Amino acid sequence: MELASIINQYYDAFMIKYADTALPGHLKAMNAILGCRTPDSGELYVQCPDCSHAEWRPLSCGHRSCPQCQNYAVSQWIDRQLAAILIMKK
Repeated sequence: MELASIINQYYDAFMIKYADTALPGHLKAMNAILGCRTPDSGELYVQCPDCSHAEWRPLSCGHRSCPQCQNYAVSQWIDRQLAAILIMKK
């Protein structure tokens, strides 16, 4: 299950209960995650230089709290940490 689907499912109930006390940063994160990799966040036209296949791809939101956007960054961080541990053990 994706975080965006959970936010989408409970967004209205959350807003009814916490709209007055929710921090602007939290609301911004929720809205970014909801729109991530959808046409709402924009699209990019990509084309293969070899076969000329082309398609529109939705852009990611790039928000630091978005699990879809930060998965790559987290994976790179883990790889760096593992490499550092391996160097230390030598």
